[in-house]
Amino acid sequence: MSDKGEENMNFKQTRKKWAGMEYVSLFKELIRLLEPHTYMELGVSKGFTFNQISPLVKRAIAVDINDCRPHIILRENVEIFKMKTDNMALMWRDTIDFLFIDANHKKEQVLKDFNNFTPFVREGTGIIALHDTHPTFPELIDEKYCSNAYEAAWEIRTNTIYADFEVLTIPGPYAGLTLIRKSKRQLSWK
Repeated sequence: MSDKGEENMNFKQTRKKWAGMEYVSLFKELIRLLEPHTYMELGVSKGFTFNQISPLVKRAIAVDINDCRPHIILRENVEIFKMKTDNMALMWRDTIDFLFIDANHKKEQVLKDFNNFTPFVREGTGIIALHDTHPTFPELIDEKYCSNAYEAAWEIRTNTIYADFEVLTIPGPYAGLTLIRKSKRQLSWK
């Protein structure tokens, strides 16, 4: 098999193993440790991550441009919004403890979602997660997968306008994840 054929097989195998679930266990552990009240997920799709996280928080907000209701397990703490993330940002007023941005993966929209929602993220202890920020295969840079979301994570990491954010990007195992903490000081209580 040629190198290209092996690469393609590895891509398919990795996608099959990790797509849609690569960070669920990390999210569960973060929720166990941080005990966030409000979890918001932008870009819910089939609800795989959302359905596993929603029972672990007091309030779970699902936002998707498509109707994700058929895929979401309805619980008392679940709120579903079928709308663009830009429209949601215009109406949102509450504090968010854990924000997962996984909607439109184009750099411009990831940054727009980040800028629109971070004012609502709890200072010091709030977590923002960006998905698709360190794709492991060139095929993942296609618009139907990660697009150029990785450039948004790098922009947040390097642009001085985001100096009040701590940034960690975890490579792979499939699409990568960036964890961000909003904090103007090291200790949230000091």
